[in-house]
Amino acid sequence: MAAAQHPADMHDMIRVQGARENNLRDVSLDIPKRRLTVFTGVSGSGKSSLVFATIAAESQRMINETYSAFVQGFMPSLARPDVDVLEGLTTAIIVDQERMGANSRSTVGTATDANALLRVLFSRLGDPQIGPPNAFSFNVPTTRVSGERTSSTGETVTIENEIYLGGMCPRCEGMGAVNDIDLAELYEASTAINDGAITVPGYTADGWMVRIFTESGFVDGTLPIRDFSPEMLQDFLYKEPTKVKVSGINMTYEGLVPRIQKSMLSKDVDAMQPHIRAFVERAVTFTACPECEGTRLSEAARSSRIDGVSIAEACAMQISDLAIWVRAIDAPGVGPLLTTLQGALDSFVEIGLGYLSLNRPVGTLSGGEAQRTKMIRHLGSSLTDVTYVFDEPTVGLHPHDIQRMNELLKRLRDKGNTVLVVEHKPEAIAIADHVVDLGPRAGTAGGEIVFEGTVAQLRGSGTLTGRHLDDRVTLKTTVRTPSGAIEVRGASSHNLEAVDVDVPSASSLSSPASRARARARSSTARSPEGTEWSPSTRAPSAARGAAIRLPTRACSSRSARHSRRPTASSRRCSARTRRARARPARALASSTPISGCSPRCRHRAKTAAAGASRRPFSSTGWAQPPSPTCSRCP
Repeated sequence: MAAAQHPADMHDMIRVQGARENNLRDVSLDIPKRRLTVFTGVSGSGKSSLVFATIAAESQRMINETYSAFVQGFMPSLARPDVDVLEGLTTAIIVDQERMGANSRSTVGTATDANALLRVLFSRLGDPQIGPPNAFSFNVPTTRVSGERTSSTGETVTIENEIYLGGMCPRCEGMGAVNDIDLAELYEASTAINDGAITVPGYTADGWMVRIFTESGFVDGTLPIRDFSPEMLQDFLYKEPTKVKVSGINMTYEGLVPRIQKSMLSKDVDAMQPHIRAFVERAVTFTACPECEGTRLSEAARSSRIDGVSIAEACAMQISDLAIWVRAIDAPGVGPLLTTLQGALDSFVEIGLGYLSLNRPVGTLSGGEAQRTKMIRHLGSSLTDVTYVFDEPTVGLHPHDIQRMNELLKRLRDKGNTVLVVEHKPEAIAIADHVVDLGPRAGTAGGEIVFEGTVAQLRGSGTLTGRHLDDRVTLKTTVRTPSGAIEVRGASSHNLEAVDVDVPSASSLSSPASRARARARSSTARSPEGTEWSPSTRAPSAARGAAIRLPTRACSSRSARHSRRPTASSRRCSARTRRARARPARALASSTPISGCSPRCRHRAKTAAAGASRRPFSSTGWAQPPSPTCSRCP
């Protein structure tokens, strides 16, 4: 007689009932736990609304509620998703394609803990031995401490000038680069601070950032900066943090330069807001630190070596080469450490990121690279029975690397985790244990579950995804002849090595012939009757008196999907589009005022052949029916 199932083993499903988030239409389904479930469907069918905005969002909301009210005050407030029932949820970890952070100190090695393992390795095997793992960290400065130290037994020891080693370069403070700030871009010397002399973004004349300067007592806000005394200018630009009272509130006064360095220059430039990035690129010049040569590490940390390789050189290696170097180290005393480090590096290679280096700033990674780098961190995690949520993890991958990604997804599943994947690629759908297809179309025509089952059942389901599951893209038999090329010479960013390439372009904007063709296209229109005209043509050669409208072409405005006619809504287009639209209109208007109106009337009529009726031109074309006078003039 079979033993009865334990009640704790009966919770093997995530149950969703009545989900109505965004365009979902009372969606109800059961998702098996500890399986790999792929959600398919056209873009906009409701996949992300179900997986991210419902399941993952509710899991995160319930976890946040376990923290104290004080801690919750620092966390984003999440509303409960529009769903009737959600049961069987586990901790959800979202692995999306968002940037990994704007901190310029964060690298691929620090984000995946590979650097931490390397630091331990060099502290154990490095020659000469310089200290603990912190002595190899570019985020830890060397400090000198004096005072009294109390042990856990209550014993007090007086210490003086005790040194705690860190690996941070003292010149660049672990940034790898030094900056030179152009003071002329920070303020206008001829203007007082109260009148808006500070030109840094966010420093408005009536804001708190400026009031700290004007009400601190260190500078005179009514005096032009060029008239500051040397002491006052020093306090304005470089004064160290000092407690002051501004309008009865305790605040910290700090010079403008160190304040900018902490608030702006500590972030990755590529992750800044556009207006702040423009200011930084205009006011700040970055160069590699001359003391550490961009490695971020102190001289002592760079002096310790294993088999002739320093930790700075190891972090600069391509990860695939670093994995080979680590595999060649023969040190039985640190065998478990080497095995863990080797596994982390091999995961990079397996996931298709072996071309990166551990010292690569995370802000320079693409969305797909960032998502896969996050996967490395979770692959080595000891957590189990977790729900991992992926947003198109195969995007941007070569077909050869998709198989590697599939293996990593299955490894997460095999550790006892629930893996939910939003995906379009047939190669990724093929590994699913369970498939949920949403549709049938996008937006209001979607939001329903059209299929649940296995991949084999999906192929015969007759849904849009099932019918196209085995489709493959074919290459063109003929290609267009390029008329120009985008020239790239000596590209050497990241892992590029003096790359020279010419990218063919369909039309070269720098070519005089192409510019002439563009002008001809923008100044040529076609009437409904098929008559072409240009600015040099006063009247169409056929269908006299017929209403002529501008050709229908896609507007360049992102928010308006209207044709490029001179309508009220199309005035939101770019200035270039408006100019191109207005040229034919001006060509059709003669200098003859409308009959019966004043000579100063600006509403002109089209002059056609003799005997043709006169009709005023409006923003929508030629007005119908004809009017003997201008209705818009008094």
